[in-house]
Amino acid sequence: MKFIKKQIPLAIVMVTGLLMVASYYIPHKYSVDYVELMNKWENIVSAFAFLLGLVSLFYSHYGKIKRKADGWGYSLFVYIGFLAMVVPAMMTDGRQMVDGQVTSLGWSFRYIYNALSSTMFAVLAFYIVSTAYRSFRIKSRQAFVLFVAAFVLILGKVPLGQMIWDSLLGWTGQGVADIIEWIMQVPAVAGKRGIMIGIAIGAIVTSLKIIFGIEKQYMGKD
Repeated sequence: MKFIKKQIPLAIVMVTGLLMVASYYIPHKYSVDYVELMNKWENIVSAFAFLLGLVSLFYSHYGKIKRKADGWGYSLFVYIGFLAMVVPAMMTDGRQMVDGQVTSLGWSFRYIYNALSSTMFAVLAFYIVSTAYRSFRIKSRQAFVLFVAAFVLILGKVPLGQMIWDSLLGWTGQGVADIIEWIMQVPAVAGKRGIMIGIAIGAIVTSLKIIFGIEKQYMGKD
């Protein structure tokens, strides 16, 4: 029983993972068919995982409502919001417009979803300002460079900032828009690519650890 619970899943993961990696480097019809088959199974597993997560979410909030735990009133809005979007979607076959008329799903998107999203982003702006205040405390040269870049970007996004730049630094012949474009196209892109390279290396290392049985957390606590 211990062999079935531990060794067989590890063998399946290892064989499947090695075949998936090899399929990207072997230009053959069987490799292409194998990748397409795995992609189909990935979509199927993702759909069931989404359904399982949805059931778990509802069950968790149902427990809060039943126990009347702190904030249980917010759990009611999970069900209300779900029904406010799913029921109109089922009634309209997922269409927001029919013959130029807004459907119930379109109304829900426009007056419920978009309104809530706008409110969420409006509240998020205050958290961003608070985080920026704590992050931009100049304690090193790197923090100073980050502060200058952020200050220039913020300055160039408002008309008053452009007026200040033109009056103080207009003699340089460089507009604030040109400086912002250079920051976004050169240092920001370089930093983004470095982060993506780091993420890719981390994903490769984690995948290899899973394939060769070093990482076993997906098998549970036992």
